[in-house]
Order: sequence, then structure tokens, then C-alpha cells
Amino acid sequence: MNEQTPPSWVTSYVDACNRHDSQAVVDMMSEDIQVVDTAFGGLFEGREAVKALIDGMDTNLSSDYVFTLGKVVESGDSYSFEWVLSGTHDRSNSDLGIPATGKKFECPGVTIGVRTNGLITENRDYWNLAGFLMQTGLMPSLG
Repeated sequence: MNEQTPPSWVTSYVDACNRHDSQAVVDMMSEDIQVVDTAFGGLFEGREAVKALIDGMDTNLSSDYVFTLGKVVESGDSYSFEWVLSGTHDRSNSDLGIPATGKKFECPGVTIGVRTNGLITENRDYWNLAGFLMQTGLMPSLG
């Protein structure tokens, strides 16, 4: 595997995320996409479930979130890329009982997945939930 300049599809994917354009994001995915959010332990199967997850970021997390792309590695159908999610925690999530705090956050993460015939078929996101909760004041800082 070689670290490389991001392939155009990765740049397009991150750009769609940053526009909060859930439809453009799921258009890059297979109908039977499986997305795992490891921090919350959620499995989202199919485009509609993934679209709802992405739309939920805007309504339940932050109105101004953005992803900053880091290193990208691609080998055959497999890929991974680092990112930092940042924004203002100005949205509450009533399903999880998380109130909006209005505080800024920056959370590093990594996405690992598989892309087949030009479409994402598997996607796993690993990110620091404890760091997010500490930055937003929802969990006391350690130390």
C-alpha cells in the first residue's frame, strides 16, 4: 500500500460531506452499503439508513461541521483515510440525550472501507468519542 495524493473520488466524497449533501454522499455507495460507526456502535445498512445518519449530523450534532482530509491509502478495492471532524456543537440529540453545548470541537478519525465497481460497499469509521465529549463539556477532562 502506498500513501498518495487523494484519489478524485475521495476528494469528491469529503467535499459532499462538507456541503452536508447526504444524497451526493450516498450516490457514491452501493445499494447494499454497510456503514459502521464504531464510536456509537451503530451499523447502518443500505443507502436510506446511511442518508439518515448523514442528515442526522446536521440536525443532531453541528450546523457547521467540516472534515479536513489527512493521509489516504488505497490498495486494490480497499482504502483508508484520516480526517479531522471540526465544528460547533450547536445541535442537540434527543435520541441520545445529548444537549447542545455551543462549544467548538475537533475530533480525529479514520475511515476504512471497500470500494467495488466504483461504489463504496463497506465503510467503518473510527473516532475519539471521549475526546469529543470532553471538548464539548459533556464529560469531565481526564487528569
